[in-house]
Amino acid sequence: MKMTHPSGNMPKCWSQRLWWISVPLALVLAYLVLSNFEMGYWVFLISLGAFVSAGYMGGYWLGTLIDRKYRTEKGLRRQERRTGRALLRWLRRVARRKRDRLEPVVLRRLEEGIQRLADGLGNPAASREELFAERRRMEEFAEEHLRRFRKSVVREYVESIGFAVLIALFLRAFFIEAFQIPSGSMIPSLRVGDHIFVNKLAYGVRLPLLPLKVFGKRIGAVAWNWSQPRRGDVIVFITPENEEEDYIKRVVAVAGDTLAIQDNQLIVNGQPVAQDDRGGFEYNELDQNGRFVGVVETRRFEETFDGGRPHPMLRKSCESDRDCLRIDAACDHDKKLCQQGHYTFHPELNHPEQRLWGPWTVPEGHVFCMGDNRDNSRDSRFWGPVPLEFIKGRAEFIWWSYREERVQWERMFTAIE
Repeated sequence: MKMTHPSGNMPKCWSQRLWWISVPLALVLAYLVLSNFEMGYWVFLISLGAFVSAGYMGGYWLGTLIDRKYRTEKGLRRQERRTGRALLRWLRRVARRKRDRLEPVVLRRLEEGIQRLADGLGNPAASREELFAERRRMEEFAEEHLRRFRKSVVREYVESIGFAVLIALFLRAFFIEAFQIPSGSMIPSLRVGDHIFVNKLAYGVRLPLLPLKVFGKRIGAVAWNWSQPRRGDVIVFITPENEEEDYIKRVVAVAGDTLAIQDNQLIVNGQPVAQDDRGGFEYNELDQNGRFVGVVETRRFEETFDGGRPHPMLRKSCESDRDCLRIDAACDHDKKLCQQGHYTFHPELNHPEQRLWGPWTVPEGHVFCMGDNRDNSRDSRFWGPVPLEFIKGRAEFIWWSYREERVQWERMFTAIE
């Protein structure tokens, strides 16, 4: 009679055992990555199949290497003990949860078998043959009397995939999330086609909630902040004016800072932020689909906050702040840092309440954010300071970059300064 493990066809070798683990992990990774791309149904299925196939082959290959290691006598005995302990846990669970459905004779034999198997596994001097004989005896008993309590293969798959999906949702909600950069407001630090990972634990935990209203006020999330953003951090956040859109900008001032912009120079607490002119800089302007729009001529500066590491910044040569300040458009795609169609430029900001270039003091519990592409960025100059509870996380690194119909290998896995 062909024996199967009563706990649900548990595999006997590592190549099979890791296959059961690697496929759900591949599904988790596929969800975290593919959910960041806009793609057709069939392209998504093909990509998902590629992830699962890679997970299967990787798990099987790694398991095969481990199996070779366990072919020694010591390794085989260790593997036998591990398999026996898994069987023992399942038998104890059945005895505890299903005892009212077992006949008294079967229950007594089950408890006696559990005790013998536990004694054998607890004996360091027990040989592999003795452990195998006792385990085989209990497997035959389970196959005869406990088969109806065994998980089916379908149930194993459903539980495994369901658990993987829950892990993916949990990771994306609280730990790390992928975003796409389809606008040029952060050029040259971040460019159209960059895909980034955001650390959602950098400043605390943000607990998303369903849309709720308390005394007429909408509550979108609950946040616990254990650290504060610093000047120069690149953050992802939602705006007070629209909580459905995500933006990525650089923090230029924190709570209590006095901010001003004079002659296109950022001034924080009365001190000009150090800017080192690096000369002219041109970049190709692309829409969110990666299509060429035009060439933009700017000047590149290296800007430094509080003596930290410098970061690149672009600005145009203008006679006044009003001539320089432009607004980029944003689209309403959920979970995307994106832009609607081509860039939209306006000659100036026509509303007085939008001219927040100072002097202006950042209120408590807020930060002031601006794009590195200063003259093509819709940021706190337009909507005001960003509340800390609206911050989703800190941008950490670029994991994928594709623009102008080719992969930008030199930008992949680079940290975001």
